[in-house]
Amino acid sequence: MENIIELKQVNKWYGDFHVLKDINFEVSEKEKVVICGPSGSGKSTLIRCINRLEEHQKGEIIVDGMTLDENTKNISAIRSEVGMVFQPFNLFPLLSILENCTFTNYWFGLHVSLSIEGKIW
Repeated sequence: MENIIELKQVNKWYGDFHVLKDINFEVSEKEKVVICGPSGSGKSTLIRCINRLEEHQKGEIIVDGMTLDENTKNISAIRSEVGMVFQPFNLFPLLSILENCTFTNYWFGLHVSLSIEGKIW
């Protein structure tokens, strides 16, 4: 299966703070990926770089065959394919993580069946 997202040696700094250090990973077409980690570990920055909401300083990001750099055109098409679940202050406190992640599907009437630990959602 073809990769839809590729990151090769991606680096990002905020001043002297090295947020993303030599990040490498691939996402295949139709594959679903969750990026999780402690607060301040660079999760949001990584996704913002993939969406081109932030510019990375070093390395290569390729989304759907398009290399993201200062010459990137049609960024709207890329942004329509990359989603982000916001940090806890934007989540519904009474819902579980899974329920928060799938809430939009319910809201828009999309029927998605997820099975985690034997429970069907």
